[in-house]
Amino acid sequence: MGQNFSDVCRTLAEYHCPRYEELPHIALYKDQVVSVLNEAVGPFYPQGETPVTATMVNNYVKMKLLAPPEKKKYSTGQIAYLYVIFLLKQVLSIGEIAALLRMQQRKYEAPYAYGRFCEELEAALRAAFAPQGAQEAAAASLPPEAELLRAAVRSFAYKVYAVKALETHASCTPAEPPEATPQA
Repeated sequence: MGQNFSDVCRTLAEYHCPRYEELPHIALYKDQVVSVLNEAVGPFYPQGETPVTATMVNNYVKMKLLAPPEKKKYSTGQIAYLYVIFLLKQVLSIGEIAALLRMQQRKYEAPYAYGRFCEELEAALRAAFAPQGAQEAAAASLPPEAELLRAAVRSFAYKVYAVKALETHASCTPAEPPEATPQA
């Protein structure tokens, strides 16, 4: 049986993004990576859906979005990249994700960039799902259909913002994959 919406909101507002140092620090085989990622990204996908599959991981390696595993094992850095990819693929194309990852790689070391991603994700989830006093009271007077429309329109606006910012700030085209990630 599914959770009620207020329970879902509470869960997502309190979501903890696994930090770099909390990710496995031993190399994992693909099936282990899939299991770790499904647990971490599962709350963001519909119940019963398997968001991460071995085939998807293979495809990201073939697309050079991710460095190939060493001796069939994936490093902490690769797991962090996959986590980011599996969340952002809901709103950005693979080319746009590649451009964003490349931009981050040029500016920051992987653990720092991933930590910033986690902080931004948690802040965005709190902003979207945590009670917000007067703003929540005003929203509560809206019918659910109006709240859903507002959320969809805001999602659209933020997606357009991200895509346009990538187009103008990235020094690579969105269709180019980032360089293969280093083994960490």
